[in-house]
Amino acid sequence: MCVSCLAHVLESDGPKRVLVEHVNGLITRASLLALDGPPPEPGEWVVVHSGYVIDRLDAADAKRAVAEIRRGERDLAHTLMERAHR
Repeated sequence: MCVSCLAHVLESDGPKRVLVEHVNGLITRASLLALDGPPPEPGEWVVVHSGYVIDRLDAADAKRAVAEIRRGERDLAHTLMERAHR
């Protein structure tokens, strides 16, 4: 199963690739072959799916998405801790 990830563009990595940092801190290269329009600039937020940038997010939407991801991580950690202490 493939999952799309939210990532922050760090820099260009050639004419059709960028270096991105995923929300979890992983840094990878992503292809721009599936993205319409100009290449994203460093600092922009993008959606990466199976190694391809497929969409852009504005900063406000990215901030809300990151907050929701972090909330889910905290909830999961809390649930796992509760189960471990049963």
